[in-house]
Amino acid sequence: MSKKSGKILEMRKEEQAKKPFLSDKAKKEIREWVISLASAIVIVLLVSNFLVSVIRVDGGSMLDTLQDGDRLLVNVLDMRMNGPERYEVVIVHYPERKENFVKRVIGMPGDTLEVKGGVLYINGEAVEEEYLSADRTAHFHSASSNFGPIEIPEDKYFVMGDHRDYSNDSRQVGLIDRDMFVGQATYVFWPFSRFGAVN
Repeated sequence: MSKKSGKILEMRKEEQAKKPFLSDKAKKEIREWVISLASAIVIVLLVSNFLVSVIRVDGGSMLDTLQDGDRLLVNVLDMRMNGPERYEVVIVHYPERKENFVKRVIGMPGDTLEVKGGVLYINGEAVEEEYLSADRTAHFHSASSNFGPIEIPEDKYFVMGDHRDYSNDSRQVGLIDRDMFVGQATYVFWPFSRFGAVN
């Protein structure tokens, strides 16, 4: 081998050794993917914490309105801005509990609430709770369930599950502060057979 060809081979080896693992174009593309992925994660976190969230129903305290295993779309933003409204199905977080609970807003600030013989009274008037199934209502009334009367102060709310005989709610845990509300349950999106707005 001539000295000239030997030098050419050495130069080629040096060029190969100096060649970077990734080209500038590849580095730029990877950087753009990382930025896009990070942006997507931030957007998901913002949406789930401030706009909407997804909750899975665990248990039967909201039968027959909601079933165990239902997946719910929860409106977080509206709850933060406007607070709860009477008879809305909401997600609440009880003090000293890790999990969230699905309940219905029954009593509002300033109300006097009472349950006599299973019948709900708000400010002295019996309430026809159309969201309760006939079977569930008949069973609850026959149980002669009684609670109250209780006066609800400002900035406090009273929540109950639709399955009154199987619900851990304001009758046990007390009144709910506004900041304990996570959001309003708006739609069941899973299973598809139950897809639709929450009553």
